[in-house]
Amino acid sequence: MIDSEGHVLTNNHVVEGASQVSVKLSSEGNAYPATVVGAEPDSDLALLQVQAPADQLHPLTLGDSAGMEVGDPVVAIGNPFDLERTVTSGIVSALQREIQAPNGVTIDNVIQTDAAINPGNSGGPLINADGEVIGINSQIETGGSGSEGNVGIGFAIPIDTAKEEIQRLEQGGSSQSGGEAQPGAAFLGISGTSITPELARAFNLPVGEGVLIQQVLEGGPAAEAGIQGATQAATVEGTEFGLGGDIVTAIDGQPVATIEELVAAVDSARPGEAIELMLIRGESTATVSVTLGEQPRSGEAQPLE
Repeated sequence: MIDSEGHVLTNNHVVEGASQVSVKLSSEGNAYPATVVGAEPDSDLALLQVQAPADQLHPLTLGDSAGMEVGDPVVAIGNPFDLERTVTSGIVSALQREIQAPNGVTIDNVIQTDAAINPGNSGGPLINADGEVIGINSQIETGGSGSEGNVGIGFAIPIDTAKEEIQRLEQGGSSQSGGEAQPGAAFLGISGTSITPELARAFNLPVGEGVLIQQVLEGGPAAEAGIQGATQAATVEGTEFGLGGDIVTAIDGQPVATIEELVAAVDSARPGEAIELMLIRGESTATVSVTLGEQPRSGEAQPLE
């Protein structure tokens, strides 16, 4: 629950294909009808609105997932194996992970946790030590043993990503037609990771914030403009990063500090529109013009930003 108007944030795969949706509020145990306000298969997020009495609506505070660090304590809440109101605890075991949405599109900057997450936890909150939601529990790693249970590795979509999507979800999100990208969505064709001060120190990067390009889609708009991805890999605290790629520091003259800001800027543009990216490559700085393409259908091409 994210506000006093009854909006509930969950995973798209929890409600996809449902003809009827209801939400049970643990404060009294009653189930109330809900409608799907918007869904975004590419980020596996959905926004519901539950028709419940105002005194039963108790929203949680949304935190800042960008401020989380490996080792921070977290709590997951959900209904694993239909065991309602289950709470498990753990730590942030890695950051900057990538997972695939059920439709095959890559979701970046995912939080990895060792808090026990099992089938039935999907859509539930991952909460920090201050009681703030910093992620939406979405997937688990089963280890390929045939078991569907927890093996100590779960993944949560960061709440910062969800915040970027909420306005779009309030307007209906993209069509729920097998994850096809919303018509007219702009496409850059890269994947990247946000540069933090810690990352900058660890790899001696020339800036303390910006977007470090990891991959460039062959034949995509960024590749056509000459933007370069990582050429080598390095690992810090169990998280692998690609190094040697271009660093984006601004778009159309406006500073870019995180991958979320870059994605938001691309999302606000239209296919065929030219944008200017300020890049750092080695010891040089350059401004590159990129003509954005149209977002391909989900699963046709990755990365998606």
